[in-house]
Amino acid sequence: MSNDEIENRSSEQALEPVEQESIVFHEQDIVAVRLADGRICVVLRWICESLKLAPNPQVRRIERTASTAEELVRVKVQTRGGRQTMPAITLRGFTPWVLGLNPNEVQDEEKPQEAERIRALIIAYQTEAKDVLYEHFVNKRRLTLPGGAVIPATPAQPQELEAEATDAEKATYYENLAVWALWKASQHAQRWRGGIEDWRGEIESRLEGQEAMSGLLPEILERLGPEKLTSEHQQLVQYYVGKLHEATGKHQNTIHADLKIAFKVPRYQEILEDDWSKVENWFRVQIERAKKPRR
Repeated sequence: MSNDEIENRSSEQALEPVEQESIVFHEQDIVAVRLADGRICVVLRWICESLKLAPNPQVRRIERTASTAEELVRVKVQTRGGRQTMPAITLRGFTPWVLGLNPNEVQDEEKPQEAERIRALIIAYQTEAKDVLYEHFVNKRRLTLPGGAVIPATPAQPQELEAEATDAEKATYYENLAVWALWKASQHAQRWRGGIEDWRGEIESRLEGQEAMSGLLPEILERLGPEKLTSEHQQLVQYYVGKLHEATGKHQNTIHADLKIAFKVPRYQEILEDDWSKVENWFRVQIERAKKPRR
């Protein structure tokens, strides 16, 4: 029987987990799921890979053993290649199955260190893994409410009472209803607080960005230096150059050269905007001087 046949056999009977977890255990990943009825199951594929075991013989051994046969299930597992149906064993069956592995049978003369690692891992699976997996799922499902009460993470909403319900049934109903209502309130509060925290984080991020920009402004302005002539004033310079040319007969290039010398700049566009009044005054003096009659 091939790997695909064992992993995908009876896919129509595959169970849909309500949770899937990958738990790191002694530097190995254990992929486990929790079923709707609360059972925790270990997916055999990765356990076998970590122990260098072929999965198919182990599945057949589980099916032949009375203490584990009923604990073998097939579950839908999310993998990188998509959802696949794979054999898994419940925690109840995991212990007798893994206890059936004899670490002393692991031998590898070419790789003695690898053999020792696998022997140690088998012992760890036999002595620790079940408790680690159980605690992981159980602690995840618990929810502590004000007052220290602990309830399942997803309690079921109690069904409405029958008209002829006894006092004991009514008491149980209202206790379960209180637990469910507290859980709903806790879920709502978590979502609400989460939204508030997201909003606060966004605002803080924006403020930090604005503060960072405000802090950079002096440096940016320093690098840019003083403001040069605006485009409007540059156009006025051209206008005044034309007027001075008409008044003096000087070539416009000569006027530009005189202007640059007067303000000690390589180009007239480099004249500072703060000096604009001086520029206008320079042109005014030049034009008025040209209009005075020569003696």
